Amino acid sequence: MMLVVMLSANIGWLVYRYGGEHYYLTVGRKVGTHPLTLAGGVAANGPIYQGDAVSAQGRHKFIRLKTVAVDPGPFKRGEVVRVTWNRHFGVTNYERVAGLNPVSNLRKS
Repeated sequence: MMLVVMLSANIGWLVYRYGGEHYYLTVGRKVGTHPLTLAGGVAANGPIYQGDAVSAQGRHKFIRLKTVAVDPGPFKRGEVVRVTWNRHFGVTNYERVAGLNPVSNLRKS
C-alpha cells in the first residue's frame, strides 16, 4: 500500500513540475545571454530567445526561452523549437523540431 502511495505522489509531482502545454516557437534573433556550466565544468554563455509561440490548437503565448547545458544552442534564425510551457514553472523543456515546419500548418488568429 505504501508503495502505491509513493508512486502516485511521485507521478503527481512529475506531472505538476514538468507537464504542460506544447508551443512551437520560431527562432528569431537572440535577445541576450546567460551563464551556463557545460559538461566537464566548462563555463559558457547560453543564448536567450523570445517571441510569440503557437500551440497545436492555435493558441498564442509570448515565451522567453533560456537554453540549458544539454542543448545550449545557438539556434538558427527561422528554426522551430517545441517548448513545453508549465503554468507554475514556465519553460520546462524544449527540443528542436526537424522536418516540415509545424507552425505553418496552424491557423493564425
